[in-house]
Amino acid sequence: MAEITLLNSGLQTLVVDAGRQPQAQEIGFCASGAVDLLSFELVNWLCANPLDTPALECIGEVVFSVSHAMEIAVGGPAVSVQQNGDEVSAWQSINLAAGDTVTVSPRRLGTKSYIGLGGVLDLPAIKGSKTIVTREGVGGIHNDGKSLQKDDTLPVAVHSIQAMRELEAHEIPDYTLETPLDVVVGYQQARFDNWQQQLFFASEYTVSNDINRMGYRLTGQAIEVEPEEMYSEGINCGAIQFPPDGQPIVMLADRQTLGGYPKIGCVADYDIYRLAQAVPGDVVTFRAIDADNARGKWLLWHRLEELIFDSHPNSSHPETEQR
Repeated sequence: MAEITLLNSGLQTLVVDAGRQPQAQEIGFCASGAVDLLSFELVNWLCANPLDTPALECIGEVVFSVSHAMEIAVGGPAVSVQQNGDEVSAWQSINLAAGDTVTVSPRRLGTKSYIGLGGVLDLPAIKGSKTIVTREGVGGIHNDGKSLQKDDTLPVAVHSIQAMRELEAHEIPDYTLETPLDVVVGYQQARFDNWQQQLFFASEYTVSNDINRMGYRLTGQAIEVEPEEMYSEGINCGAIQFPPDGQPIVMLADRQTLGGYPKIGCVADYDIYRLAQAVPGDVVTFRAIDADNARGKWLLWHRLEELIFDSHPNSSHPETEQR
């Protein structure tokens, strides 16, 4: 058993995993989990972990030391990593010796860095997830939902150090927002007049300061919706809601289980990671895609991920590592 001691916890550091099973949402728990599942799964693969193994999700500069030799991996948009003051590469497995200190610094404030750990964090699981959910007050060292703080110590049951893995430059996720985010339109699309739908998909929206793991509020062209009372219903990750002010809200990992605002559709699963890494001031656009095309792109996206895993030596097939 190794210990990780946080010397600087940044703006926010959380334990995250792949989230809770749907049965937990039926009794009021949010889905939780990493907001950027792609980066989360990749750092776990780099550590030779099952893809749903708990990791750290960090905003701001994080510094920590380790008590025993272990393996880690760091990923995220334009992230800098130092081992004992020396620059090392992100997107590869990093072997640490007892007493080593690691500094993880994003080059853009507000993006999320992910730190995979070669082992399993010995923390309580709530309804199948070890993710810290601050608004629900669950998870963490004391199971109180508090984000990790300076001097906190995390116990890790480490596995033996594996052969080194690394991603090539073309395999690193593309976090840019130059291309529109795909949106699978839903049955509530009919509540929006045709010209209002066209207006939404033709407009640019700016990521506001009112963002968190629950959802991203965007500002831009207001969209009008038929004023009709609605029943609350379950909400998918990526759902685009329109409250009375007409400004869209995109729901993310810690979203509430039910909501009653009209939804024009849902950001496709394969594009959510790009939005989750956006920061206030970034501009996003959307384009409509039907469910069949979105599924085809999703299958292709995951097939490319499998090819990345299979192309590296000492790599097990991802199906054996799936959550």
